[in-house]
Amino acid sequence: KIRVTDEALPAKLLVKTANAFAALECRSQPKFVEHFLRHMEHRIDELDAQQCCMVSPLFVANYMCDALRRAYLKRCAETQAGFHNDDYELRNLACTELVIRKEHHSLLASLPHYVGRYLEKVRQHALFDKWGSVTLPPPVAPDGPKGAHRTDMSMSLQQKASTATGGQRADVFGSDMHRDVSACLTHLGVEHENGVLCGPYLLDIVALDMVNPARRIVYEVNSPHHYYEGTETLTAEKRLRHRMLSRLGQRLHMVDAPAWRPLTAAQKMTFILKLQQEQQEANTRE
Repeated sequence: KIRVTDEALPAKLLVKTANAFAALECRSQPKFVEHFLRHMEHRIDELDAQQCCMVSPLFVANYMCDALRRAYLKRCAETQAGFHNDDYELRNLACTELVIRKEHHSLLASLPHYVGRYLEKVRQHALFDKWGSVTLPPPVAPDGPKGAHRTDMSMSLQQKASTATGGQRADVFGSDMHRDVSACLTHLGVEHENGVLCGPYLLDIVALDMVNPARRIVYEVNSPHHYYEGTETLTAEKRLRHRMLSRLGQRLHMVDAPAWRPLTAAQKMTFILKLQQEQQEANTRE
């Protein structure tokens, strides 16, 4: 909790506040945003390696100014964030490195050499570690008495990592809607896999093009919890994911909750079949 009596937020709470601002897209008061970013830049040296790892890629990509990005990346390099212990907690930093490399070329070129070497080290470790550095989809709800969605996803990811060399295939599901879409594809006889590595992300569903077996069709499931409550607007985190996957060369075929939820079981089959056939025809024309 943020206490009114605090003269300044503790560093860990400052990072959590920054992440929340980015997730909620709090920009209605530009002056406040400007002062907050300046305040964080002045206090960046207070962040230790663990706190640097806590900073969300969304905050770096959408909220930080270049001056703060530069200060933050320098601090990460100075503390060797992600490499400071044996856990190698690089999930956020692997995404941040991708954002900087794909969207901030001039900033990347102007960074000190030791920061560039650090970012390359993050990239190489993510390429080597793969499953250990991948970003988990946001859970439907926090783990608790009614379920443990994040824990289930982590377990599925561990199973997938252990079978990646050719054992039994494991699936990583981000939501019940994701399972529903996968079940429709299975019923239609479309070979597919749930949770396929692409950079620091997991593609929801990668299906085989049954007409052109050399091609793949990537489905992105936008579940109800990927929208701001009471709206049909995707969260900032989800939109960043779409943007980064597009920059990695993926063509995403969206299955959106507002269109999916009202459908009957038969209509869902028809919906997926039509989507699959349309893309197969597009692939054939290419």
